[in-house]
Amino acid sequence: MSLRKYTRYDKFGKITQLGTVIFWAGLGLYLLTRFLALDKFPIYFFSDEAIQTMSAFDLIRRGFRDVRGNLFPVYFENGQQFNLSLSVWLQVLIAWLPRSVWLTRGLPALISLVFPVSAALWAKDHFKSNIWWLAPYLISALPAWFLHSRTAFETSLGVGFYSLFLYFYLKYRDQDPQYLPLALLFGAFAFYSYAPMQLVVGVTGLVLLLLDWRYHFRNKESLISGVIVLLLLAFPYFWFRFSHQEALRAHLQLLRSYWLSEAPLIEKLGLFGEKWLKALDPRYWFLTNQVDLIRHQMEGLGHLPWFFFPAFVLGFARSFKEIKNTPYRLAVIALLVGPLGAAMVDISITRVLVMNLPFALMIFLGFECVAGWMENKVAIRKAVLAGLTGSIFLFSLWMCVDAVQNGPLWYPDYTLYGMQWGGQQISAKIEGFLEENPGAELTLSPSWANNTDVIMRFFWGDPLPVTLGSTLEYDLYYREIKPEQVFIIVPEEFEALAQNPKFEGIQILDRLPWPDGRTGFYFIKLNYSPDAEDIFAEELRERQKPEEVDFDLMGQRVRISHSRLDMGTIASIFDGNRATLIRTLEANPLMISIGFPEAIALEGVTVLVGAPATQFTAAIVTEEGESLTFLEKVEASDVVRAVSVDFGKQYLVRQLQIWVESLNEAVPAHVHLWELILE
Repeated sequence: MSLRKYTRYDKFGKITQLGTVIFWAGLGLYLLTRFLALDKFPIYFFSDEAIQTMSAFDLIRRGFRDVRGNLFPVYFENGQQFNLSLSVWLQVLIAWLPRSVWLTRGLPALISLVFPVSAALWAKDHFKSNIWWLAPYLISALPAWFLHSRTAFETSLGVGFYSLFLYFYLKYRDQDPQYLPLALLFGAFAFYSYAPMQLVVGVTGLVLLLLDWRYHFRNKESLISGVIVLLLLAFPYFWFRFSHQEALRAHLQLLRSYWLSEAPLIEKLGLFGEKWLKALDPRYWFLTNQVDLIRHQMEGLGHLPWFFFPAFVLGFARSFKEIKNTPYRLAVIALLVGPLGAAMVDISITRVLVMNLPFALMIFLGFECVAGWMENKVAIRKAVLAGLTGSIFLFSLWMCVDAVQNGPLWYPDYTLYGMQWGGQQISAKIEGFLEENPGAELTLSPSWANNTDVIMRFFWGDPLPVTLGSTLEYDLYYREIKPEQVFIIVPEEFEALAQNPKFEGIQILDRLPWPDGRTGFYFIKLNYSPDAEDIFAEELRERQKPEEVDFDLMGQRVRISHSRLDMGTIASIFDGNRATLIRTLEANPLMISIGFPEAIALEGVTVLVGAPATQFTAAIVTEEGESLTFLEKVEASDVVRAVSVDFGKQYLVRQLQIWVESLNEAVPAHVHLWELILE
């Protein structure tokens, strides 16, 4: 018996008015579980959320121009990478309102409603299901979707628009060719919403073009209009790629993608396949895991409820059995294509959140199979469907209430590598502290979250009432500490200060506790000890001594001497990877000296340096004992670039010494070096 046959006849489902009422109740449940205490859970307010609104605010303030003056920009920077687009433009709708966590999260939470709506209409119009109204309940009960649809992360926007893309493609494919432009529009929205969705949408479109090519070319008018719409929608992307040709590579570098490594292509393809399969592993979805960061998980729950797994298996089997029918085939395509964007780097729930769509559809089909088996047992079928709907309803409510009430205590790590808790709370605490201490000059440690400056701008605007800085700056060099200066630090910094002989008499003025009651932030006054200056002088003398390391280079074991580093190792500048670099602790210029036991033939040296105006000096000692020095200067730039010195001819070199100096920057300074290339 086919699925279509047994879903057309259902006395329970034929009560159309009741089904519609149940559907609207399901949407009400969905909205309730999205908006209930939206500013309280998730317990963090992440910089990737704050930057959505702040980018929109800055865009409006600049007259809809980016920082370079380009009108109506396509992409916006987030952490030195262009990975924000449509999410910022949508935040323009609310950026003129007083900023709040509730509003910033509320807009994408409201837009996420298109996911359960489109899934329900998919079930109703294309699966021809009489229990289509169950879809919003199922989607409300998906833990990963519950968590991330309550954030302002752009990933949820990508999922919602992708679901509309596929739904309207079905409308185009099975009902009316005139729906093609609408399908392409929402496909473009998904494409511009979230970077990993670019590959997902692109491959989905290519697969659908190939599989349904007869249908496409049968409707030439629709095809022509679709091509025109597609070109218009794709133009901003290609224009951006043309004008920012390094942006994609820089993005992959920051993500440390294996595609930029020097590994053989076959090895890269193997890694890609391995990560793709990893995203299809049911254990990753239905069981708790150690893969994702704790802030992207619900304690005790998998990304999908484990008790939905049998329904998924039934729905998965049904989808492949009916794969010749477009609605089922499209669900399978969405499942197989969903991991592609994430597999370019590695699997994480934010990157594969789009797979909630095919999982939800297949879970729905599984429950429909069960309902179909009871088609002749009307009373039992009614009771089972009512019990199922009620159980899912209660589970969704429980999940929401439990998250709001107990979520703050799920994970005890509230620091940078955990929940990054404190944006809202420390902002409110600072406001109260300044009211009581109007003359205080506050210095806030940024070590508790990523891009703390963005978070604080969100809550305080410009200028900030605090200076972002660390007590480490006062531990490295002797600096004046004003009587009115108050430091806001995290427990690790407080413990380090308490044991540091450079400081004494630390005065605790106030505290902000973490949700579990432990102190998360200390408000302190700091004083140097009588021995501090002598300790600083001794430490400086020690730091000025170069570090030495033995290293395999150009077929021999060499001794390398270099300035002290606070980022990377010397191997980073010889690995051919622009994603790795070294940085001096304080030296400017950066000095590197290499002694070769056996002379090597060199014609020049190249370094990859960063933005500042730079002077590059290379000195060599030849096998004959001749000393030569070469120098090159370059102006400031906004990209990593190569600076070379040419020796004029080939020399046999026994000693090479280089200096990379950031011009116009006083010591101490951080000098960055990406690569050192011997030519």
